[in-house]
Amino acid sequence: MPKYNTLKERRIDGELGLIIDEMGRAMWDANKEAIANGLPLTGNMSLALAKFQDYCMRYYGKKA
Repeated sequence: MPKYNTLKERRIDGELGLIIDEMGRAMWDANKEAIANGLPLTGNMSLALAKFQDYCMRYYGKKA
């Protein structure tokens, strides 16, 4: 279990956990045959990935 120094760290970690859960559900529910035959991502996977990219930009991107 990670050690948190602040409430903000806890909130940020919780946000990432929700994104990971969402991607996991999208993968679980995906048509695996379609994925195997070249479908790059389902709509739900794309949405979860976009949320993850936004998360990374907000918390780990270069500050202007």
